This record gives sequence, structure tokens and C-alpha cells, in this order.
Amino acid sequence: MADHDPDDTTPLTDEEQALADRGAALIAAAVADPRTLAPHSLREAIERDRAKAVPARRAGWFGVARARVLAGGGVLAAAVIALVLALGGSGDGPGGPTAVQVASIGRLPATGPAPAAAPPPGPAQKASLDAEVEGLPFPDWEGKFRWVATGQRSDEAAGRSVRTVFYRNEKGATLGYSIVAGEPIGGAPAGRDVRSGPGTYRVAKADGRTTVTWTQDGHTCVIDAPSTVPDAKLVELASWANA
Repeated sequence: MADHDPDDTTPLTDEEQALADRGAALIAAAVADPRTLAPHSLREAIERDRAKAVPARRAGWFGVARARVLAGGGVLAAAVIALVLALGGSGDGPGGPTAVQVASIGRLPATGPAPAAAPPPGPAQKASLDAEVEGLPFPDWEGKFRWVATGQRSDEAAGRSVRTVFYRNEKGATLGYSIVAGEPIGGAPAGRDVRSGPGTYRVAKADGRTTVTWTQDGHTCVIDAPSTVPDAKLVELASWANA
């Protein structure tokens, strides 16, 4: 086995640093938010793992540091998101997760391949993918906006089925588009309302992410994207799908 220099301070890549920072933010929010109702022992375990992740980023041994950062920023963050989704209740709506909890799904990795494009629509219909929730299809943004579907996943959050399709643009930015089964949910995030066409879209920002929430055909839809994607573009994507 090759020797490791204990003074090696090779920095993390930008992608790894972003992953670690995002994980730390999610962990902090989950531990601090009493609405998660996490058992005390589990909250203590999360705190211990978070404490390990922070000094690990500064550790001299590059291999150990990187492994701990990725574990603290990625695997643990995913576990915290799963915990919040399982324990979290509704906001002021008729039941189900909050929009913030749904948005967190858009930050998890895809578990399935990208859905294919649906058969060509009629002249008055928007292009869509071969993926839907209770009759509401996901949009096909590739031809119009150059956002290409890259994967999908299905989850259950607070007793509701949530399906998410992931899209990537030409600059490499990735967003998650989630549709919640059943009636519209409550718990809209704090933010501002933007009118576009006949629809109203709630735009919220937190921890380097932008979330757009709206109701379409009786379902809550949520887009979660990096804040580097302009708000106007996200609202345009949402309103095009909702036209």
C-alpha cells in the first residue's frame, strides 16, 4: 500500500466542495427544525456525523478527508432528506408533504433512466415525455429550451407519491421537476409570487437553490434548481409546461 503524506492538503474539487456544503446545510436544517420530529437519539447521531465531516475537510490525509466529506455531504444528506420526507407532515393543506420537502427530492440522485419523448403531440399541444402523474405529463423541454431529461425517480413523502424527472441544460446545470399525486399540498415556501400567463408561481431561494412551486391541473408541481439558473428562466419553463 502506498504511503500517504499526512501533510497533504490537496483541495477538494469544486463539485465535491459543493456537495459537502449542500450536505452540511441540509443536515443543519434537519437537526435544527423541530418539525422533523426526529427521535432524540437519531438527532444526536446526525450531529456526531456532521461534526466528523467538518474537520475531515481540513484533514491532512487527502484520501481520508475526501471520503469523509463525501460521506458527510452526500450519503448522510440523502439519509436526512429521507428522514424528513418520512416524518414530515403537511403544512396548511389537505395532507401530504410540504413544498420544501418535495423540493428536497429534486436534490437526490436519479434512480431510473430518463423517460422517452411521448408520441408527437397535436398542433395545440406541448411536447411531453412518456412519464406522468395521474394524467399530468412531464414536459419535454429539449426542442424548445435545450433542457434534456437525464433520469427520474419515484418516492413517497408523508403518504403521497412523488415522481421526479431530472433535466440538464447545455451549461451542465441540473434541475429536478416533481409532481405530487393527489390534491394540492400546503406549506408553500417563503418567497415571492410571480405571475406568468394564467398561472402564479411561488419563487423561493435558500442555500444556493431556487424553488418554483405552482398548481397545475389540480396537482402541486415543484422545480428545484441551482440559483445560478435565472429565476425568469425557471418561471418560463414552469409556465410553458402549464400553458
